[in-house]
Amino acid sequence: MTPTTPMRAVSASEALVLGDAALPGEGASVVPLAEPTQAPGGGQSGGQNRRIVSAAALIMLGQLLSSVLGMARIETINILFYGAASGAFIYALRPIQQLSDLLVGGSVSGALIPTFVDYSAPEKRAELRRVYSTVATLVTLLLALAVVALFFLAPWLATLYQGHESLADQRLTASFIRITAFGLFGLGLYAVGSALLYALKDVVYPAFATFIQHVGVIAIGVVALFVAGTQLGLPVSVIFGHQVGGQVDALQTTGAIGLAIGFVIGAAGEAVLILPGLRRAGVNWRPTFNVRHPAVRQIVRLYIPIALGLIFSLGQQQAELILNGLVVPGDSNRNLTALQSATTLVQFPTGLVAAALSFAVLPPLTAAANAGDTAGFKRTLALGFRLGLLLMTPAMVGLIALRIPVTALLFQHGACHISCTYLNALALQNYAYQLPFLALDQLLIAAFYARKNTITPVVVGVVAIGLWALVAVPFASTIGMPALAFANTSLNSGHAIILFVLLTLAIGNLGLGELWSGLWRIALASAAMGAVIWGLLYALPLWAPHIFTLDSLRGQAATVLAAGIPASLLYFALVSLLGVQEIRMLGGIIRARLGRRRG
Repeated sequence: MTPTTPMRAVSASEALVLGDAALPGEGASVVPLAEPTQAPGGGQSGGQNRRIVSAAALIMLGQLLSSVLGMARIETINILFYGAASGAFIYALRPIQQLSDLLVGGSVSGALIPTFVDYSAPEKRAELRRVYSTVATLVTLLLALAVVALFFLAPWLATLYQGHESLADQRLTASFIRITAFGLFGLGLYAVGSALLYALKDVVYPAFATFIQHVGVIAIGVVALFVAGTQLGLPVSVIFGHQVGGQVDALQTTGAIGLAIGFVIGAAGEAVLILPGLRRAGVNWRPTFNVRHPAVRQIVRLYIPIALGLIFSLGQQQAELILNGLVVPGDSNRNLTALQSATTLVQFPTGLVAAALSFAVLPPLTAAANAGDTAGFKRTLALGFRLGLLLMTPAMVGLIALRIPVTALLFQHGACHISCTYLNALALQNYAYQLPFLALDQLLIAAFYARKNTITPVVVGVVAIGLWALVAVPFASTIGMPALAFANTSLNSGHAIILFVLLTLAIGNLGLGELWSGLWRIALASAAMGAVIWGLLYALPLWAPHIFTLDSLRGQAATVLAAGIPASLLYFALVSLLGVQEIRMLGGIIRARLGRRRG
């Protein structure tokens, strides 16, 4: 469940960063990360490292808005629609997102952007418009076929996902699948348009357009819930209250239709919000359909390995849904909602750290690979490893130690009570173990792509699915939902470990000694951080039980802040005292930027 973000193609010595204001209409700035060639051990390596760290820090800001709104969307669903309605909506989104990734989304970084870059020169703009128009038309036709197929397959998919749920729940899921299927058009056209803008080095529109999907789901869902409640004659206190059963269940089921409609509107909004960027680039869609064009053929050729990998991944996701619906004990809707809630929390640091680092290191890795600079390649990759472990290891410890107060704070509202919190916390714990490995995995995939090798990550992905099956299949019926979460951890962690071994065999030692030198310091500081959190969680309720309680929103927030902030400060102080250089580098960049803004 690793987040994916379209990568825009840049020259080998550049990395993309967002403009300071990060407003629509503001052009992106490009910062040099590395010279195309650099002698091993050259004097510029320190400056290059600082530029990589600076670029990664800036790219993290671009992930923040969508991540925050994504968590707000999950919390809205948990508070107002928890139960059959939330489960049906989440089930319905699975085939939509999977088809979107398979038909177009997965091709953005691997096929669309490289091809669009070939035609990005000003003198080729007319040809670029023809290529873009052909691709957009082809994608629209494919998505139209997918929408029709989903309309007829919706009842079968609902039964497949929710075999032991009631017929009413299955019918609700089928209706949601049919509604949300129309969101494929917005998702597909956004993917093609954003790839084009990334290729033209205009990233503001595609980077910030994705927030509108979350806004659509939240806003339309709340409005539909209110309208349904007024039609049932329910007061506002009941519509947005904590009651369950009776008319409230009917209210949630009817109002949840707004979630599906909001998704369609939000997906369309993504495509609409990038139109000004396309218009400014002079590449508006025209009625063109030339599938024999060399660029279209190249896109197909580049995408075939990626598509095969996605098919295996989609098969694994479908198997997970089937296991959750037919094998795992308990309410499948509540289990699925817990998995989705935990996934959102895990994806927050993953998007901010792992995705940002992969963006930042890919250009210098590509430059080093093209120049045959193996030493420089290893230095850049090792820096990414250390940064990833520096930030993701405490994220893992913090989420595990604070799993109950964090899930209570974010999700224990409305129909989600303490039993829901414990279920969410259990899923979060079993997902969080993989966080350090996710950072390594994203960087290793970037390293293989930089070496023009897209086959190995796909093959390793198939092997990793086998690791998932070894955990999920035998233990889903006994351990239940936590087995599915831990199976996903096994998949991603195993993928990272195997890629690390294979890359070491291909190019030699990746700096394991230096990596271990930093890792034990990070592990020691993280252990101290975890001990402080657990100690405070035990002591605070004894000292002031009326303040630090999980029975109220204020108490949940006070508990998370009072335990999390001192522990985090201790962690960063310890890694600094223990001599982890990257933390000093990050501190210097932050101080320099704050000083620049004040000046």
